[in-house]
Amino acid sequence: MRADRLAAVALVAVLGLTGCTDSAKPASPGSAAPASAAPAATDPASVFRAAVAKTNQATMSFTIDSDLGTLGTMHGEGAADPKQKATAYQAELLTTDRKIDIAAVLVGPDLYLKVTGLTTDRWAHLDLGKVKSLSKLGLDATGSPTGLGSIGDEIVTVTRTGPGAFSGTLDKTRDPLTASPGASEALKSVPFEAKVNAEGYVTELVTHTPPVGTAPASTTTATFADFGSKTITINRPDSATVEQAPDSFYDALQ
Repeated sequence: MRADRLAAVALVAVLGLTGCTDSAKPASPGSAAPASAAPAATDPASVFRAAVAKTNQATMSFTIDSDLGTLGTMHGEGAADPKQKATAYQAELLTTDRKIDIAAVLVGPDLYLKVTGLTTDRWAHLDLGKVKSLSKLGLDATGSPTGLGSIGDEIVTVTRTGPGAFSGTLDKTRDPLTASPGASEALKSVPFEAKVNAEGYVTELVTHTPPVGTAPASTTTATFADFGSKTITINRPDSATVEQAPDSFYDALQ
């Protein structure tokens, strides 16, 4: 596989965690109603939307496992604190001939990252205030690395398949992570499964993205735990270990 193709996949994976910034924003009037109505909601879509909203407002730990078809596999682990607008994330992308290590820290508008083949052994700092929009980062509307941050706006259908178990479809045509010219129809009905625990938190989300252009079909499984019960401390890297991301990073995101 070409090194630049691998680098692009890794960069998208890392930048995915910038969505925690948006996830930490106050809910809009339109999204607040399902959360407040959760105790009385009975239809599957309302119950699941309420669980998504509740989970996105809680501190948590998470894992991500992605089968990217011919591109390889990726495993990541991290933690998020929406109130502090902070996330830490480490992952590795494995292919048939190499491994790409990914490390990232997001604190407020500052993203620090290390990616094999893209950065040195120092942290590269990106000021997200210099980027016009999250979509320019190659992200969905909120950019959660787990897919949970944007799913509330993508839900098309939801079915309850058992106690705390749901399945349905998502419309990801507005998701720059996967969307491409001519891919709209393929992404209007992306299957997913999810689990919600007795406290109303989403504990698992599995999405099955169909082939898009030259990209193979992929399956991503995200799990969530430690809701509001784990002390999470996420600090910026020591300034002595940080260098500013080159202008080429920003140019590629405009």
